[in-house]
Amino acid sequence: MPRTVEVDEFATQASTLIAAVTDGEDSVVVVRDGAPVAVLAPAGHAQAVLADLPRWEEWVHELRESFSEAGGRPVAAQVPLPDPPEVDKALLGFDPAVGSVGSDAGREFLAAELARLNVPVMDERLLGDVYTAVLRLCEDKERVYEADLRVAAQELIAEAPQRLRLLSVTVTSSTGLPATAEVTLELGQGPAMRREHGDGPLDAAFKAIQRLTQLEPVVENFSVVAATPGSDAMATAVIELLLDDRRAVGSGASTNAIEAGIHAYVNALNFLMETSG
Repeated sequence: MPRTVEVDEFATQASTLIAAVTDGEDSVVVVRDGAPVAVLAPAGHAQAVLADLPRWEEWVHELRESFSEAGGRPVAAQVPLPDPPEVDKALLGFDPAVGSVGSDAGREFLAAELARLNVPVMDERLLGDVYTAVLRLCEDKERVYEADLRVAAQELIAEAPQRLRLLSVTVTSSTGLPATAEVTLELGQGPAMRREHGDGPLDAAFKAIQRLTQLEPVVENFSVVAATPGSDAMATAVIELLLDDRRAVGSGASTNAIEAGIHAYVNALNFLMETSG
């Protein structure tokens, strides 16, 4: 459960509390006269929403309870969180009791499930690698959930040769003037460069990438957090893109926050291009 502290108490304990959050040991709800005003959470929770949705939902559930308690309102009886969707191992072709540890039918079922979970794998060799990883999960885990299938596929897609690769980016931004970004991408058939203007460096870079790829997804969510301490901290960006009815989440890291955001955008575009075949 996140810790709740008053603003005055936070002022005197800031160093200790921030250190606890940075180490991933705690989350903190800061309140003034009982009313919540801020939340401090470990940067790792930004990745939890990608890799472990049930754990993220549980954390949000705890935060809501803390907000209710901090606001002086009685907390209603806790509604149990729904169990994450479980996958029948037998449908995946894993049933040691009958001597089955992998099958063509199980592989086909996995392909259909991944398509339903918005991480379809079109390449047969890559699908085989994902299926092998899922069978290992079946051996190692008592229960396998839909999130396990999604994460296994995303990890291997990210490791596979990408259709798009960021080669270089240069951005300029001055007060009162539109930002400019010059982006060079590897598009599969060779490198290509585009220069565009935008409301800010990221907007300009995203527009340049859109012109290069002829894809214009909508940015649904975007966040950048410092993954390491210090003025030269590594920035981790997470972005969610929506294109037609396809949705993809990408991540990127760099010591430059803008560059981290661009890497995340390209990463998400690769997922979208994979889903389009």
